[in-house]
Amino acid sequence: MLANLSLHAQRIARAQTAYEKFMPAELTQVSRVMNVKQGVVVVSASSSAVAHRLKQLLPSLRQAMQESCGEVTEVKVKVQAFDPPRIRPASPVRPVSVPARKAVLEGAARLRGDSPLKQALEHLVSRALRSDGESGQD
Repeated sequence: MLANLSLHAQRIARAQTAYEKFMPAELTQVSRVMNVKQGVVVVSASSSAVAHRLKQLLPSLRQAMQESCGEVTEVKVKVQAFDPPRIRPASPVRPVSVPARKAVLEGAARLRGDSPLKQALEHLVSRALRSDGESGQD
């Protein structure tokens, strides 16, 4: 069952990649491939205006997707509003005292060189240094 799900996800990803290569960037930001089943690719449009524009491009889109993905017999467009990916705001930089920095760096030094925890701790200290202008404030 998981193997089938994985194959289906790969088919959708392949179709999405082909879709993004063919379509103008302004349309790929407001639409995406929702499903691929039995040769039918279903594209989700965020509004009826986007859907109308996509429908004008369907013959060319179907041909481009056939060339990239094979076995595409039809492309359907459905209006389904979705939130575009949001950019997360930067996390606030919190000050770290000099003794705390030393303790963190000493602990990080005991970890393996490729340790994600070591890298995170070093990043924490470097951000703290940038936040206070590397003045070494307590």
